[in-house]
Amino acid sequence: MPKSKYNIALPPGYGPPVKAVKTPSPREQLAYGKYLADIGHCMECHTPRDGKGMLQMASVGAGGQVFKGPWGQSISRNLTPHETGLKGWSDAQIAKAVREGVNREGKPYHPPMAFGFYKNIKDADMAALIAYLRSLKPQATAGARS
Repeated sequence: MPKSKYNIALPPGYGPPVKAVKTPSPREQLAYGKYLADIGHCMECHTPRDGKGMLQMASVGAGGQVFKGPWGQSISRNLTPHETGLKGWSDAQIAKAVREGVNREGKPYHPPMAFGFYKNIKDADMAALIAYLRSLKPQATAGARS
């Protein structure tokens, strides 16, 4: 069988295809937490996009993307340690939100949050992910007024 070919034009700045990603040591908690956020695609939804659909990395984790579906409309929450984000959240509350898809009051999040895929994250991996989120630059939710 011949090798698959994909003739899809990538937007400028996308760079060459990634051939391999080195896994950081779990002992490097922040690097490992960022790695987990990257492979979990957290920032694909929790970082605002520009008019061309490109992630605005100066606002990584600030949330604000709008998702419409049969559930209505959901807006990705801010994952930075800002007042409009996770500043007042305990580690247990963040872990519960990721694993169970509920906010601090127990209200369920709407799709596309993929909590069903994250429900079995090991405690050490969750701690690394939370440490990474807490290391993000605090900033207001994208589009929100402070």
